[in-house]
Amino acid sequence: MKPPAAPTTDAVDAKASLLLRKAADSYAFPALDSVAIQFGRSLRDLIRALGVSSIQVERGDAETISFADWTASTAPAIFWRYHAPPLKGPVLLAAPRPLLLQLVDIFYGGKGGLAAEREELTDAEERFAARLGRDMGLQLAAAWGDKLAMEPELDCVTGDPAKLAAVRADDELFVQRFILRGAPFEGRTIACAYPLAALRGVAGAEPVAEMPGAANPVWAGALNKALRDVRLPVRSVLARPEISLVKLLALEVGDIIPLGMPRHVPVTVAGRSFAVGSIGEANGNAAIMIEHIEKGPNHD
Repeated sequence: MKPPAAPTTDAVDAKASLLLRKAADSYAFPALDSVAIQFGRSLRDLIRALGVSSIQVERGDAETISFADWTASTAPAIFWRYHAPPLKGPVLLAAPRPLLLQLVDIFYGGKGGLAAEREELTDAEERFAARLGRDMGLQLAAAWGDKLAMEPELDCVTGDPAKLAAVRADDELFVQRFILRGAPFEGRTIACAYPLAALRGVAGAEPVAEMPGAANPVWAGALNKALRDVRLPVRSVLARPEISLVKLLALEVGDIIPLGMPRHVPVTVAGRSFAVGSIGEANGNAAIMIEHIEKGPNHD
């Protein structure tokens, strides 16, 4: 892919307007105001399309807060995590778990009644949460349309914030809130959170070594999209039995080699250690559940 020509002064100014440095330790993001307005309208239209024609969406206060404090104040919630280049970090959405259950009830013909609170979602509720997440991702991309060529790709839906592995507890987030008005969702809030480091990276507040042409968000987005389609071999070794040379030479058809199945097995990608998981079953197939993502030399 051929890098484009260097951006003009106007393009650089437009990109830099995403960030206004007010002081050494204080940032404002003026472009996110218009993004929030558009995204709020999209949320309203999306929820109305599900069957609640009278719902309104009101913008709440935005704040900077640590990931740990945000998730603690949001729980119990459903979290959606998106890979959203050219942002160098994920975009997170969160909604109260009761709101999701009410939306599912309406989607299947109910009136938004809320059953007894429970931690586990049914298969139908999980499928609905994934579908809703993909739809909200499309709306988020449209809201950013005239700012950045962002294509949020949903990569995690969970009720457990510990599974949002791309974000650390002390990472600072810029959180925008959208409050639903009207029965049966009065006061329910949907939140959109951006890591501050990702926003500063887009605006160029922190110098990062980049490929030529990466300053152009359209070109960088196309490159990242192309890289996501690259296929890498994923392997896991379930057992490595050892037998003596005498027994090896004596093996015949029908002989059995006993295997000791470990509790945890390594998962490698392109020959490099990527994660550790446990062996199990999913939908009738043997499977490995990822329990720990290995950190790279720079803790990536």
